Amino acid sequence: MATKDDTRARAPRGTRNVTQAFFTALDGLAEAQQAGVATAALAAIRDALKARRLKAREAAAKAKAKAPAKMKAAAKAPRKAKVAAVAKRAPARKAAAKPAPAKRAIAKKAAKRKAPAKLATPPAPEAVKE
Repeated sequence: MATKDDTRARAPRGTRNVTQAFFTALDGLAEAQQAGVATAALAAIRDALKARRLKAREAAAKAKAKAPAKMKAAAKAPRKAKVAAVAKRAPARKAAAKPAPAKRAIAKKAAKRKAPAKLATPPAPEAVKE
């Protein structure tokens, strides 16, 4: 398999707009300040992204911590209540129709199709009555 020289993947949707907005904002500044502002802006962006990831991780951990408490409460509930709750959620099962006659009919049809056709041979001349 051929390997790519460019290791970057295709940029996600919206990347071009953000990049253009960044450079448009930089163009509005004096050239002497652009380099310092760009590095400070990139550092601030990195910090904001790290803070978002940390906040998402904490929210996931908090949700995970709550889940076992719910399971413990469910385990303390009486067994009969669990069975009744499950029975309410489960759809009623209908008795299965007897599939045997349908299978037999299909088998008979298949046998008819596969049966060798009888060759129509003319009767012997001696057997023909005039």
